[in-house]
Amino acid sequence: MEDDLDFKKAVGPGKSKTATERYQMLSQLEHILKRPDTYIGSVEYTEAKMWVYNTTAESMELRDIRYVPGLYKIFDEILVNAADNKQNDKNMNELRVTINRETGQISIRNNGRGIPVEIHEVSLPRL
Repeated sequence: MEDDLDFKKAVGPGKSKTATERYQMLSQLEHILKRPDTYIGSVEYTEAKMWVYNTTAESMELRDIRYVPGLYKIFDEILVNAADNKQNDKNMNELRVTINRETGQISIRNNGRGIPVEIHEVSLPRL
């Protein structure tokens, strides 16, 4: 709604803009960076009750936590993709997640074959 307020201020009462003036063409990367919530969910901290693992008690407990849903979604997607590799590679027998609290680095790896990567020629339509 903030964009609508900016639009009304820019146009003023009784004035209107053309579609070209109102909308801007963005590359896919520009759109992702400008509106990440469209792709991954909120990028703002959220508070919620969730089941988390207590390493001291070695058990699950229900606690109030703060997290960023968009970051959680990215982590979940990568983890699911790493686990899905087992469907394509029956020899995969390891899935390792490493979280370094000091650096904030998260690493996810498996010992599967991986996904073949190829370059595809694609023609994109333009408006």
